[in-house]
Amino acid sequence: MKILLLCGGKGTRLFPLTEKLPKPLIPIKGKPIIDYIINYFVNHDLNNFLFCTGYKSELIKKHLSELGGLNYTILDSGDVDILNRIKDCENLIEDEFMICYGDTIANINLQELVEFHKSHEGIATMSSFNLSSNFGVIKSHKSGQIFSLDEKPQNNFSINIGYFIFSYDVFKYIHLAKNWIDFLNLLIDEKKIYAKEHKGLHITINTLTELFIAEKEIESFK
Repeated sequence: MKILLLCGGKGTRLFPLTEKLPKPLIPIKGKPIIDYIINYFVNHDLNNFLFCTGYKSELIKKHLSELGGLNYTILDSGDVDILNRIKDCENLIEDEFMICYGDTIANINLQELVEFHKSHEGIATMSSFNLSSNFGVIKSHKSGQIFSLDEKPQNNFSINIGYFIFSYDVFKYIHLAKNWIDFLNLLIDEKKIYAKEHKGLHITINTLTELFIAEKEIESFK
């Protein structure tokens, strides 16, 4: 199975760090984000990568050339939407494939994810992560007067953490969509996408605050 790693964004919320480096090369404990992701897949016998780059692609290319032992292709699509990066990979894909964000580290159970994908009738599987609130929730009028207090809210919800499996047939929908979000909503409307909840470690690095948190949590990543 080929792994498409999305590494083309500008990472503006991590500025000034991303002024000189693309976000996937930002270090956590001295090791680039992308290395944690690559090593996780390689350790699970998946070593066929398509790196979908754009911003500072030449630095990612240089870094990958120094790693050694990887089976990969780099596709530089420039400053475009995620969907365009995936379209550029179509001729290199023949079967089921994975897509991962280049700024999200998670110890996904890959075998369970693949088995779940094969078990349902859709053509897409998204890894989700449950978020819950430990805080009391208040509701108030514009004046500030509180009219509701819930100390134990039940408003748990799940988020997309960017580890997907797609069947090749998904390209039919990719070519119908305007952008990445439009594409996902199209799959939802057509009842073609299912969610598999991940209960393990999940680290997303979008901001300097999240990078600080990642420095503490990465020790438990295996």
